[in-house]
Amino acid sequence: MGYTESELSVLIVDDDEMARLNQQYRQISHTTDVLSFPMLEGECGEIAPEMLGDVVISAQTAKAISEQTGAALGSILDLLLSHGILHLLGLNHEAGPAEAEEMKLKTEELLEMLGHCGDEFEWFFDVDQE
Repeated sequence: MGYTESELSVLIVDDDEMARLNQQYRQISHTTDVLSFPMLEGECGEIAPEMLGDVVISAQTAKAISEQTGAALGSILDLLLSHGILHLLGLNHEAGPAEAEEMKLKTEELLEMLGHCGDEFEWFFDVDQE
C-alpha cells in the first residue's frame, strides 16, 4: 500500500469514551466501532509525513460484534484496525459504490496479510455498504 515506514497509534476505549469522541468530532451522539484521525491531512502531514494518525476502537462494541457474529474478538479487532487504517489513508466507503468496493478490496488485502481468509468478513461488507 506504499507506507512501509509509517507509524500510527491505536487507542482502545469503552463505549462512553467512543460516544464522547463521536459527538465531539462527528456530531453523532452515540458510540461507534472505530474512528480514525488522519495526520496526513493539513499541516501535520508536512511536519511528520511518516505518522499516519490515530485509530480509536471501542472494546465494548468490538466484543458485541464478536458475540453477534460468532467471530473471535481478535479477528474483530483486526477487522476494525484494518478499516481504521484505510480511513487514515484517505479511503471512504461512504463516498459511493466505487469507493466502497475499493475499500472492501483493500480491507480484504490487509486481513489476508494478518492471516484471515477472504470471505470471513462478508457480513461486515454487506452491512457496511447499506
